Amino acid sequence: MNGLEVRKRKEAKGKEAKSQKQTTNNQQNKYIMLIKSTNLKNAHLMDFSEVMSLVASFLEKEDLDALKLTNVSKEFNDALHALEGALTQARKTGITDSLLEADKLRDDVFTGLNLTLRGMTHFPDHAIADTAAAITIVVEKYGKGIKKLPQREETAVLTNLIQDLKSDDHKTQVETVSLTAWVEELEKANNTFEQLYTERTEKEAEFVVGLSRTERDNMQQMFEKLCHTIDAYAFLEGEAPYKSLAEKINTEVDNVHQAIKARKSAGSPKTEDGSAQAGH
Repeated sequence: MNGLEVRKRKEAKGKEAKSQKQTTNNQQNKYIMLIKSTNLKNAHLMDFSEVMSLVASFLEKEDLDALKLTNVSKEFNDALHALEGALTQARKTGITDSLLEADKLRDDVFTGLNLTLRGMTHFPDHAIADTAAAITIVVEKYGKGIKKLPQREETAVLTNLIQDLKSDDHKTQVETVSLTAWVEELEKANNTFEQLYTERTEKEAEFVVGLSRTERDNMQQMFEKLCHTIDAYAFLEGEAPYKSLAEKINTEVDNVHQAIKARKSAGSPKTEDGSAQAGH
């Protein structure tokens, strides 16, 4: 073999290696991560904690050794235990129980308003019955599952409903069907809940700025590390063993994102603790 042939073979091998490297790079560039997002920076503290707990429960059901996730899962769980310990202290504000009672009260008042209104649609005086039917339409346009909404969303919906019922368009109708006292009581109960919710948020935020702010930041970092590890192994060893776990995580993160959008549309604060975490 002469020198020219040797040189040509070397050049051919070089081109082949370059082509293979380019193919590998293209495959990497085209690869779509299994876990769509780890960004929970705008999540309320309790929502964030709930998602982390759910992820931990998902991990418990997996064969972590087979998935090569044993070590990163331990780090994740250690961070979760630290966060839960901090939250236990934050919950000792003594407001949560009062908040639940206030939420139940406004639900009871709203139920009473609806029952009264329904009864008035059968009133012997047809003019009053027709007015009750008209007010029923006003109430129902806000939906039939108001009491099942997340707390802040329920507050926003009830606030809009109360404003509607007290407006010049409906004030006289409300008086006609004897709902004025119910509307006033609902407004009072709704305002009481909102005040307690804000107070709890402020007290928890004060605590979070100290102890649990650190734990939340660390938890977010461990969550990102876990997700990046899952994506890395899925790329190297195939998606199939990791796909179910990734989909469960995606669902929970997406649920929080939807809740954040709903709160923004209702005009509530972006975060409960003012913290911000990075994520893809």
